[in-house]
Amino acid sequence: MNYLAPIHIARAAFPYLAKTGGQLLLYTSSSYTRGRADYSLYSSAKAATVNLTQALADEWSGDKVRINCINPERTSTPMRTAAFGQEPPHTLLSADQVARTSLNVLLSGLTGQVIDVRREDPLSGGRSG
Repeated sequence: MNYLAPIHIARAAFPYLAKTGGQLLLYTSSSYTRGRADYSLYSSAKAATVNLTQALADEWSGDKVRINCINPERTSTPMRTAAFGQEPPHTLLSADQVARTSLNVLLSGLTGQVIDVRREDPLSGGRSG
């Protein structure tokens, strides 16, 4: 489902997006950068979502449809808590940060990009936001 859902959503949304010049925003996880034991299907599905984003950006460009992919680090969500239990809050990204970045990407002119959302800006050593 981690890979089929983005495909089905993209196929269903394309006619409307092409008519309106709209855009699609998909989500991946840092697991797309490295396969791990016991996460092979999840990691490969997330990598496929990144490639789907890049390919559709090229395919849809003539129709003025944009598509990007948000790649948040570990994020504090109810689903994550259910899967992994309580984790130290300072180690997790807030869902609000992911939402703000998502809105910024939707308001931008970007297409075909994977946008990382991190707690820390690795270039400055400070908080991102």
